[in-house]
Amino acid sequence: MSTGKIKSIGHAAYKCENLEKTVAFYRDVLGCPVKFELTYREWLNYNLQKAEKEGKTMDPEWVGRMKALGDQVWITYIDINGEFIELFYPEGVTEHQLPGRTLNYQHLSLEVDDIHAFTEKIRALGAPIDSEPSLGLEHTWQMWSHDPDGNAIEFMQYTDRSYQLVGKEKSEY
Repeated sequence: MSTGKIKSIGHAAYKCENLEKTVAFYRDVLGCPVKFELTYREWLNYNLQKAEKEGKTMDPEWVGRMKALGDQVWITYIDINGEFIELFYPEGVTEHQLPGRTLNYQHLSLEVDDIHAFTEKIRALGAPIDSEPSLGLEHTWQMWSHDPDGNAIEFMQYTDRSYQLVGKEKSEY
């Protein structure tokens, strides 16, 4: 029975200056395996398909940056006994290209039992809805909000195809 309640922490997300070094730390030093990775090409293709369905156009400069990064890894999911840390470069940026210190906390993800019921519940309570529920690149429902201090919160509902549950054999993007 869905109740529109939070079930657990889905993941904590961190921006990295050197993704490979950070992944190696969690994987090799802490012993946490990589669950799956997403590339810039997959992120671009997912967004292009979404924009086409919605009749929107993408910023050509952003599209060009994503195309240039191609099959470079953008996000790596680290598995800690079925809970996750999401490590990634800030969108469109690779090692040593970061202006200033824009690293560390990115967002908190909370898993909910029914994304649509939860969205309506917190909307009725006056919470900001930054994006309506949509099916994400990794086949997980997601909706975004933020706390009173502006900290981003992603709410997620897994599906039977969610990479977090089944891994990622081959990308469809």
